[in-house]
Amino acid sequence: MAARPPGHWATVADLDASSVVDFRYSPRRHRLAKVVAALGAAALLAVYAALFDEPWWQALLRFGLIGAVVALTTAWQLRRQPRLPLRLTDETLHLSGPNGTRISIGWANVARAEVRGRLEPRLVVRPLDPQQTRPPMRPGQWSTPGRGPYELVVRLVWMTPGPDALRRELARRLPTT
Repeated sequence: MAARPPGHWATVADLDASSVVDFRYSPRRHRLAKVVAALGAAALLAVYAALFDEPWWQALLRFGLIGAVVALTTAWQLRRQPRLPLRLTDETLHLSGPNGTRISIGWANVARAEVRGRLEPRLVVRPLDPQQTRPPMRPGQWSTPGRGPYELVVRLVWMTPGPDALRRELARRLPTT
């Protein structure tokens, strides 16, 4: 085997930076989170029932109803938000929205794109000119209450690859000012 010139491995490592990166929902991560949450809830229920000398099934009825209401309310609030999958290419950021709609925003048209949060990460995107997106955005089309009319928020929970990979890709692709 011939000797390699210095820095050869560094150039090979750069080959993994492809022009298209897909971020998608990971059912495995979602199932794992559900199992951990169910085990945690069962432990809390057992501690509550033992502490207050209440039958476990009465505590389950009380707190199960509260949990169901919270889950339904959260699902209802999130139905209009953009969601995974999202795709980053050299030219555009592609987002999936409610009811299977899609939107593409060119990198030159991105005013802001950042990943916020650690426990519940989310991508916040605001286009410079909403009329330059494909298709053109309407005010409030995908926004949620408390956000600007053209601000897109994508929940990244249970995403693969993870939020750190998305942060790196955004830093690589966003134009510097």
